[in-house]
Amino acid sequence: MSTPATLSRFLIAALLYAAIAGCGASSSSSSGAGSSSSSSAATQAAPPASTTPSPSVTSGPVHGALRAAGHTPVAGHPWPYSVHVTDANGKPLSGTVDIEFAFNGSVVGHDTPPTHALKEGAWQDKLTFPSTALGYPLVFQAVVHTSAGSVTLGWPVTVHP
Repeated sequence: MSTPATLSRFLIAALLYAAIAGCGASSSSSSGAGSSSSSSAATQAAPPASTTPSPSVTSGPVHGALRAAGHTPVAGHPWPYSVHVTDANGKPLSGTVDIEFAFNGSVVGHDTPPTHALKEGAWQDKLTFPSTALGYPLVFQAVVHTSAGSVTLGWPVTVHP
């Protein structure tokens, strides 16, 4: 289970990233909200910074779903989530899941420890977001690695009091 201190370090990194990204750099790009859910390759890479991973992938060799208790976790309270993964035939897959946090399309933090065992197609846990996370649009991401391939599942969150 993640501690508020772990997530506080993540948010400090996110804020530093946002401050640095906003200093002196300018670029214009148009990006729409997209999904990285379709792939026929054996491995699906993490999406580019301009897209948000989908909470589910239903095509390709790895099918995955990320579920959580809403998109507005409450600071200081446990927020449960789960990851479920199968092959194209519906057979549960084992492997690993890396939990990470993205801000403005870039990964700015990881769970502690970042990698968890995915057994018989399932992983579940609870996170506790600190009050320093209030109001920031984050994407909670589960990067799943199995023998059949990899997928990135995303869940947008904004922490509330």
